[in-house]
Amino acid sequence: MDGYGRSASPPQPAAPRLAGTLSRFNAALRLQATVIGAIMLRELHTRFGRHNLGYVWLFIEPMILAFCIAGLHKVSGHGMPGGVDPLAFYIVGYTPYYLFRSILNRAAGALQANAPLFYHRQVSFIDVLIARNLLDAGAVLFALIVMLAGNGVVTGEWPDDPVWLAIGVMLIAAFCHGVSLLIVAATAWGVETVERVVHPLTYLMIPLTGAFIAVWWFPAEVQEIALLNPTIHMFEIIREGQFGVAVPHHYSLGYVLASIAIANVMGLIAMRAGRRHIALQ
Repeated sequence: MDGYGRSASPPQPAAPRLAGTLSRFNAALRLQATVIGAIMLRELHTRFGRHNLGYVWLFIEPMILAFCIAGLHKVSGHGMPGGVDPLAFYIVGYTPYYLFRSILNRAAGALQANAPLFYHRQVSFIDVLIARNLLDAGAVLFALIVMLAGNGVVTGEWPDDPVWLAIGVMLIAAFCHGVSLLIVAATAWGVETVERVVHPLTYLMIPLTGAFIAVWWFPAEVQEIALLNPTIHMFEIIREGQFGVAVPHHYSLGYVLASIAIANVMGLIAMRAGRRHIALQ
């Protein structure tokens, strides 16, 4: 009895409350996974259609570009430091760089291209960006596996640790996802030059990303400066997955994870601040 003569309801046990919370969370997670999967299918259809190889271009495009770049360096006859196979080196360099370029270049127009979807309450801006970036990451990873498998069959040189190599690719995707959020937010705030600036910048940044250079090629003082760039760490992880201990590698996994977290948190904050300014036509 309480002070007013009413029976006090017994406190609800913590276990059922926790179970109910977990159940609702799992249901929401399944719903968002379904939404993201549907957006990925829609993106496949709208970007590639069902004619002239259709969806296959998702994988062929990065393969053609990467193989052409790698093949040119292979047939040039120039050796590489440490006796590294030029074909494999440039395959594991350009293919992840293609992912870097693809995510950032498509970010500015991502919301406008999917504007009809936002009439559905379950679809958010973040869902669209996650779906598009996962699609690009999956395509590039598949293309990379196919090319390295072909190179292994021909040359007998297989990736030292394919799982670690794949982790490196997904780390690049996660970092670029955070940067893509910042690009979308800048577009929402009315910075009209963002899309025009991003495209040339992704090409100008080729020497800075670490796609075609290894840190161990440089003196110690230059290495310290180069390693301030988080993408260089990610490419070093990928090359370690391919070549193992055959060549030296310099990276900090903690620095990579911190960079990814900072990029994504800043991107989410910017998206939240710019949400009301996003005009979909």
